[in-house]
Amino acid sequence: MAFWHLIERPAAETKFIRVTSTNPSETSGTRRKPTLPSIDEFLFMTHLSLGLKQKDLAHRFSIHQSTVSRIIISWANFLYCLLGSARIWIPKKTIKAHLPPEFKDYPDTQVVIDCTELRCQTPSPLLLQSEGFSSYKSHCTFKGMLGMSPHGAVTFVSSLYAGSV
Repeated sequence: MAFWHLIERPAAETKFIRVTSTNPSETSGTRRKPTLPSIDEFLFMTHLSLGLKQKDLAHRFSIHQSTVSRIIISWANFLYCLLGSARIWIPKKTIKAHLPPEFKDYPDTQVVIDCTELRCQTPSPLLLQSEGFSSYKSHCTFKGMLGMSPHGAVTFVSSLYAGSV
């Protein structure tokens, strides 16, 4: 709930796609509203936390799949704009105060960096397949870099790049 209170005001000032009916046959008349109801945030958070497919969410929320897609895209774009400018580095004093025992020999550690590959669906066009194919994973992937403080807080997430990089 604290997260909702943090973003409630900016969300109210942003234009979003919103569900106007709970009947899937009537959702073709969706329209833009100046506010985003918390049920749409719940749909988005359910999508993120459970990894449910859009078709499943449409059935669960009794709305059309295209409406689910628009809500997810709207929320993702909104949170990217809102949180993308957030300060990511934790002050040095805070890190030292919460330094785990495993880092006692490395008291000046500010961030632990890890590069990772995320598996993705193989695209149909051959050109896109070749751009995203990772010979290391033998599958289409995206590569990215994460930064974490020694006590485990994520402090940096890079953009993703095609697996052939």
